[in-house]
Amino acid sequence: MKKREKIVFGKLNLLRNDQLNKKNKIRIGFIGGGPNSFIGYTHRLAARFDNRFEFVAGVFSRDKKKSIAFGRSLGLDPKRCYNDYKTMAIKETKRFDGIEAVGIMTPSGDHYKIAKDFIQRKIHIICDKPLTAKVEDAVALEKLVKKTKIIFALTHNYSAYPMLREAKELISKNKIGKIKVINVEYPQGYTVAVKKKDEKNTLKWRLDKNMCGPSMILAEIGTHAYHLMRYVTDLEVKEVSAEVNSLSEEISVDDNAFMIVRMNNQARGSIWVSSAATGGENGLKIRVYGTKGAVEWLQDDPNNLKFTELNAATKIITRASNSVSNLSIQSSRVAAGHPEGFFEAFANIYTEFAESIISSKKNKKNKFLHPSIEDGVKGIKFIFAAKKSSNHNSKWIKI
Repeated sequence: MKKREKIVFGKLNLLRNDQLNKKNKIRIGFIGGGPNSFIGYTHRLAARFDNRFEFVAGVFSRDKKKSIAFGRSLGLDPKRCYNDYKTMAIKETKRFDGIEAVGIMTPSGDHYKIAKDFIQRKIHIICDKPLTAKVEDAVALEKLVKKTKIIFALTHNYSAYPMLREAKELISKNKIGKIKVINVEYPQGYTVAVKKKDEKNTLKWRLDKNMCGPSMILAEIGTHAYHLMRYVTDLEVKEVSAEVNSLSEEISVDDNAFMIVRMNNQARGSIWVSSAATGGENGLKIRVYGTKGAVEWLQDDPNNLKFTELNAATKIITRASNSVSNLSIQSSRVAAGHPEGFFEAFANIYTEFAESIISSKKNKKNKFLHPSIEDGVKGIKFIFAAKKSSNHNSKWIKI
């Protein structure tokens, strides 16, 4: 019989083996992420990475036959493949082996009604960003979460990269001094070639403000950039001045945003997000400059972090090397020199979500590493503030 391998990294003791006792796994279902969905595949893979979840149910299509067919392809019991979230919530709640957690991967305009139903049934939630399409819905969900004390995680997965977390640690230990300037860029190019006649087929629900919110580009990637700025620096954005518009003459929604922000420590920041950057793929970058040094991290070179001290040459700190912090190590899975990336970071969010659920079952307080409901509320408030600023000639708007 194969011996179970115990892998320890940082504060988390993870038993990574298919023989992990079934009773220790958290039963989870998914809503959305059906056939041909990249984000659906990502969520399901991330949930399985560290053997913390047992995937038992889902809603993959409004068409019952299609939902069952896709569920079968994933190895699910057809009786637990539903075609609407309400039926799933009711039936799973009645089962002795019903779901304990649910992943929501629908358009953000549907998040509120789906999440509300499961929160009221004391089912923990992991949800795609942005939290909702309306500020009032986000605030209402936050109140429900606090009342029921369920665990609510948001998949701002970039915050779970090991070397991004190393940057956070360096800043928290005052290695770069007082922060003066923060710059976040996130250029993509997926709307450059979209023609007016193809807009509905390509952008789909993103054209509906009730589903997407007031700005497509801010909902799609602007919230990622905003969250990263807050997460790495542990600072808050007080005010924003923005220009949010479409650089394309072919589409009717925002595809570009320039934002200047004022932080709560008097630092200044800039955020540029775009889907109209020709040739852009997934160029997320963050740079933080302080009185004693600076850090720089790029999503397309995720295993390296640039660290520059005042009057010294720039150092390249590599993932899982001897010099990195516990926070970075506990977010890594393999030895230095082997690349880790997008899926592993997403899996970190899921594993930390599981840790939070386990702690709540034991009535233990757990310091969330994963983004929370509070992060989601702040994100949607930022979207509306930036759009309001843009609508008023880039006027400064308080968050």
